[in-house]
Amino acid sequence: MWPKTLAQLLELAPHITRLVPMADRYLQSKTDRREASQRAMEQLADGLRGDLAQIADNLRGDMGQMAAAQAGIYHQLKEQGDTLARIAADVRATRLATDEMEAGLARIEARVSKLWITLFAGVVLVGLIAAAILSVFAVLHVHQFLHGS
Repeated sequence: MWPKTLAQLLELAPHITRLVPMADRYLQSKTDRREASQRAMEQLADGLRGDLAQIADNLRGDMGQMAAAQAGIYHQLKEQGDTLARIAADVRATRLATDEMEAGLARIEARVSKLWITLFAGVVLVGLIAAAILSVFAVLHVHQFLHGS
């Protein structure tokens, strides 16, 4: 059995000698393709790292600009808040002054009302006194007229 197997192996030897270089070329080309693919992936990764670094730098710059803009907005809001606080204090003071003025006007209106009532009563009283004096004079005049003629 061994001799037969050896004879068959010897018959296959020329074919194997042709297949070995082809297998070697196939394996070599497969290795070359794998290495080329790995180099391409490394180059792609390096390119992506560079792009990511550039994007990160751009983002840092943009964030710095945003921080500066926000600081400006914060400053404006603080100023507006201070202005609104001053306006609120002025409005409160104005409201208090207005309330005081309204109370004063109410007192003046009450005094004027009393004055008008007093003036009206005085005019009526003066009218009554004048009517009384005139009636006394009229009575005296009529009395003198009747007794004097």
